[in-house]
Amino acid sequence: MDRKEPLSFEDFRALLADLLQVNPHRVTPEAYFITDLGVDSLRLLNPLLELEQMGVPFQLEVAPRIQTVGEAFAYYRQELERLREEQ
Repeated sequence: MDRKEPLSFEDFRALLADLLQVNPHRVTPEAYFITDLGVDSLRLLNPLLELEQMGVPFQLEVAPRIQTVGEAFAYYRQELERLREEQ
């Protein structure tokens, strides 16, 4: 599923909440995946794979640096911008 328009934060949040099976109201930019949402590194792979299916490549070496929802969203938007510049 290649996505042409970037997700808004609200859509990104809804996607994360669904994939991680957490209450969407808990998915805030400041929320830490592990401590606030109770998501371990294995469960975090599901949204990363979903982003790849949407056409946003994910670099595994970046994963340890993404600790909050806001950092994940910023990475998503940064990668989309990079892909647009390459076209």
